[in-house]
Amino acid sequence: MSPTKEFVPRVLSIAGTDPSGGAGLHADLKSIAAAGGYGMGVVTALVAQNTQGVRSVHTPDVSFLKEQLAVVTEDVEIDAVKIGMLGSREIVDVVTEWVRENRPRNIVLDPVMIATSGDRLLDDDAVDALVTLVSEVDVITPNVPELALLAGAEPAGDYEELIEQALDFAAKNNVIVIAKTGHLSGDEAGNAVVFPDGRSSFSTSRRIDTKNTHGTGCSLSSALATRIGAGFAVEEALSWTTKWLNESILFADDLHVGHGHGPIDHGHRARRLEKAATIRPGHIAKRFSDCDDTASVSPQAAASPATTATPRADSPAAGAKAPELRSFFGKPLSIAPVGPHTTALWNLIGDIVEEIDALPAFSYFGEGTLNPEDTNLLLEQEIWYLHNIFPAISMLSIKATLPQDQILWSSLAQESLIRCLELNSDSLSYSYSELEDIEPTGPSLALLDAHASATAFNSYAVSAATLVAELWIVAELISNAPEVKEVGSAAEAWVESYSDESFLDTALLAVEALERALADAPRAEQLKSRAVFRRAAEHERDYFAQLDRTW
Repeated sequence: MSPTKEFVPRVLSIAGTDPSGGAGLHADLKSIAAAGGYGMGVVTALVAQNTQGVRSVHTPDVSFLKEQLAVVTEDVEIDAVKIGMLGSREIVDVVTEWVRENRPRNIVLDPVMIATSGDRLLDDDAVDALVTLVSEVDVITPNVPELALLAGAEPAGDYEELIEQALDFAAKNNVIVIAKTGHLSGDEAGNAVVFPDGRSSFSTSRRIDTKNTHGTGCSLSSALATRIGAGFAVEEALSWTTKWLNESILFADDLHVGHGHGPIDHGHRARRLEKAATIRPGHIAKRFSDCDDTASVSPQAAASPATTATPRADSPAAGAKAPELRSFFGKPLSIAPVGPHTTALWNLIGDIVEEIDALPAFSYFGEGTLNPEDTNLLLEQEIWYLHNIFPAISMLSIKATLPQDQILWSSLAQESLIRCLELNSDSLSYSYSELEDIEPTGPSLALLDAHASATAFNSYAVSAATLVAELWIVAELISNAPEVKEVGSAAEAWVESYSDESFLDTALLAVEALERALADAPRAEQLKSRAVFRRAAEHERDYFAQLDRTW
């Protein structure tokens, strides 16, 4: 079961406060909401802290803690519990007693014992009591020094030592350990889940150079508890949480909260997905008027009759005639528009280009650093898509009236099948029958359906617009993406599949064909082609964003 309108996991956080909102109970409630849950909070301590440190701690009488726990338990069915800062042995004992009496499901303990500064937050007596609580919970999320303190060992110096320590502790205490690598050195900052039976799996995460990581431990444990409470296996829950947390850290600097070690951006993923799903009333019409520079241009002036490829924007022949339009990754267009109609079309999707640029997962994919699970998802969907797009492209070769355009679309249809088989051979190596069994995701289906319906029920000019949008976007991404690291990753196969000059030339010829078609089309078809072009670009954005939607 996953978080839906029908089921939203009810998650209780037992933790201290943070008036600046970055850690403790305040961060837990944000993380629970971001992970799809309904958050509740029981306060263990009132902490006067901000991004620059802790000033003082006030601990209410434990009788009030007991009362808080009692009123929540009596009234609400709890799907998961996150336990954070406890502070004293007396508080640990109260929480341990509550756990034993009520046996709530899916308890995740973040053993807050050592501050980022290295200061101890629990005395030895309280640590002993916390070890007792560990035996009552399902999952613990210690950082490197906290795991060492629990295990009675020196802090691990590398990943292998950390996993060995986690395996030993998990087996001895019959608890699942999340071994976090954030305190280790190197580019990797992911998390491993270690089971008492010796199994383990790793969720990779690239280290981000920022001082704004306040509350990451609290946020990870509460988001993890939420995903587990929603019914996900621990490995799945950790994978989602690790990716969500990575994005939250990636955009932390943009918050500008405080003068010290600022908080992470818990809500970035939600805002990104909301923006991607929202079409504002009149938005497309406004963009049409903003870029409507073809109304006064005659069909003859707009036409581009050349049958040879126009030089790309970065070639000497392009010269000053190349439009100064933005491509991906802040670079100029590699394939320049060839007339006013295609110029207007690229201007129409400027905001979508920016949205694709901002997708965290795609930038990782382009660098070859995306985790294998998500890389294989995109490769699998690309293979499925190429296998099924043939009829839509073939329809264009039938509708086209010029011989060179008929040849163009017929060749592209064949190339899609060839690229499908080559990409599969170089990466996933499915049998042909297995290709038929690939299950498409929602964005993949939406992209294919958009092309199929546009090419089936519209004129040639409108039909061409939908496929040119995709070809142009992919060509620009490949032309301008960072060089993929030679790490033997499956990402290399995808990039190399589209990096050959023949694909870029085909994309350019398609842009030229569309310009010719629109120059001869009635005004109504020109406007419809813009709607279709933008819709195809939106589906292309969502196709790449499906990686981020799993975060």
